[in-house]
Amino acid sequence: MRKNAKYMEIYLDVKRKVEDGTYAIGDKLPTGIELAKHYNTSKLTVKKGLDMLVSEGVLHSRSGFGTEVLRKPIDNSKVFGPSEGLMSVVGEDHVDSEIHTFSIELPSKKVAERLQLNEKEYIYNIVRSRFVDQQPYSLEQTFMPLSIIPGLEPKHLKKSVYSYIRDELHLEINASHVWMKGVLATEFDAKILGIDVGDFMIEIEKSVSLANGTPFEYSITRHLYKDFIFEAVFMEN
Repeated sequence: MRKNAKYMEIYLDVKRKVEDGTYAIGDKLPTGIELAKHYNTSKLTVKKGLDMLVSEGVLHSRSGFGTEVLRKPIDNSKVFGPSEGLMSVVGEDHVDSEIHTFSIELPSKKVAERLQLNEKEYIYNIVRSRFVDQQPYSLEQTFMPLSIIPGLEPKHLKKSVYSYIRDELHLEINASHVWMKGVLATEFDAKILGIDVGDFMIEIEKSVSLANGTPFEYSITRHLYKDFIFEAVFMEN
């Protein structure tokens, strides 16, 4: 079996230690010299491994200060799944949500098509930003039909909407269809997430259905590119 490159071993090991709490949020990592000795390699190789975690927004490095842990890694592939939201992946205590729009209105033609509604059926239009460990994570716009998700209130948006759907409405969430593309930050993106207009972002368009095949959610979420990691495995038959 082919072994990982040394810098990749360091990346995976440090990432695992952040995930399991060996390195807690706010902790400073050992120095480059100490890590090089621990992993029996060069400082340059250590830096290459840690730089990957810096680019993911997990670590922050400053000259003369060292490297500290900003937040735990986020497995976006689980966030995009049909039954797990951000809170179930990173934990409720690590997520804050700010609601920018919560309205009931008629859908546009595209939204009606995605939710398989006619244009006279009312929907929720929700815009909220998400922060993980006080760091900007995403800006999302979500549409849901009132007829399928009744009683939704702003208080549910501060926590997990999926928990409300499963635990209070007793609906079974089954499948999601995801589209990804690169986009440039708008003035609204920049204002909310603290980035510059024109910065590169990853946009995720997602449709989610119940066990009976009925679509109940259509969302468009924009992620900071440096925080966006998506992993998939493809195998030939």
